[in-house]
Amino acid sequence: MIIVLNREREPTLGHACILALMRLIGMLALCVAASCRSPAVPYVARAGAVMDEVFSVGAWGQDSARLAGATQDAFNSVRRVDSLLIGDSQSEVGHINQAAGRPVPVSGALIAVLREGLSIATASSGAFDPTGKDYRGVLLDTIRGTVRLRAGLRLDMTGLAPGYALDQALPALAASADSAILGIGAVLVVMTGSSSGAGRRVGIADPDNSLRPLARLELAPGTWAVATASITDVDPVKDPRTGQDAAVARSVTTVGRKAITAGAWARAFFVLGCDRALTQAPALGLGVLCVDDRVRWTNDLNRRVLLATDSAPAAGSAPVPALARAPGPAPATNDSRTPPAISDSSQ
Repeated sequence: MIIVLNREREPTLGHACILALMRLIGMLALCVAASCRSPAVPYVARAGAVMDEVFSVGAWGQDSARLAGATQDAFNSVRRVDSLLIGDSQSEVGHINQAAGRPVPVSGALIAVLREGLSIATASSGAFDPTGKDYRGVLLDTIRGTVRLRAGLRLDMTGLAPGYALDQALPALAASADSAILGIGAVLVVMTGSSSGAGRRVGIADPDNSLRPLARLELAPGTWAVATASITDVDPVKDPRTGQDAAVARSVTTVGRKAITAGAWARAFFVLGCDRALTQAPALGLGVLCVDDRVRWTNDLNRRVLLATDSAPAAGSAPVPALARAPGPAPATNDSRTPPAISDSSQ
């Protein structure tokens, strides 16, 4: 096993950094536990500060030297996205914000990210918004390769950059790693290397106590993105339409194939609430586990959600509590209010 803590720049994230590291350590622990059938398989991990968050990557394979090089390549890829989308005034996003009201030439990568963000903003009725105020004030000219931002607006790529960075970093690991997990903040990518064999389990934190598990989610073999927005987030998700903290849901976890999509929709559904999330997600190709006064999930997650028992002890006071497999949806009755695409379990 090789573990590297990247210190190219000192993290200054304080509480947010600590919480993010704790989340990633917990996630890696779950994945290591799932991989213990062959404890001799080389494993390499790397972590460092990016995007005012923590980027962490763990990879399993047959050659630790190749894994070390691949994880470094993944880290370099994330750094490039950071400088493109989140960096200082010299970044492309910084140039657009400084030139609000005028068209600015941008790279194809930024065009692609903005197209995705604006598409999600439209489909979510503005519950996700890369400007935080009015996404309709962004004029994207894909022919000329320019972006013009209406005066008074600023681009904020917080909801898009982590997922995009993970999507871009994943290919660096494909040739060397049999399986891997990458994460930035609350957005994760889990790769098992093939569409057959064993999948992985990932943990979902209790929105009342982020150090306590609410559930574990069994992922099918393949590559999956998992993103969560919660009331425990250090930087609360705001409703772009009102400017106020979102308060309809307590926690939303999305599961999909692309991290940029899962990450943005987790924030949008956190604003919109569980009813809208569970209704809209299947058409988007996303699975959702949502918490308000109940714990509910889309049908594609049936038999994959394991809820913590009610007798779970306080965090740190005892071993991880036993988990019980959540039941499938109850048979429909004439007065049932549960939509057919949704499973429900009271907590």
